[in-house]
Amino acid sequence: MLETTSPDEAYDKKLQLVTERIFNEVKRAKKLFPNNFVNQHEAYAVILEEVDELWDEIKKNQRNYDLDAQRKEATQAAAMLCRLLVELL
Repeated sequence: MLETTSPDEAYDKKLQLVTERIFNEVKRAKKLFPNNFVNQHEAYAVILEEVDELWDEIKKNQRNYDLDAQRKEATQAAAMLCRLLVELL
C-alpha cells in the first residue's frame, strides 16, 4: 500500500526544512559577525540589504527564475529577521 501525505503534512515538512535552513544561516552569520546589531537601525539596514538582494534576483529574468538564488537570498533575509527577534528578547 502506498503511503499518502496530506497537503498539511507536506507543507509541514517543507516548513521544517525552511526553518532548519534559516536556523543554520543565523548560526553561520553569527560566526562571521559575532557581535549583536549595534541598534535596530543597523538591523533594519542589514535586513533591507538582504531583501534588496532577493528583489534583484527576482527581477533578473522573469522567464527563467534562478530559484536556488532566490531561496538563498530569502533565507538570508529571514535569518536576519530572526536574528533581530532573538536580540530583542
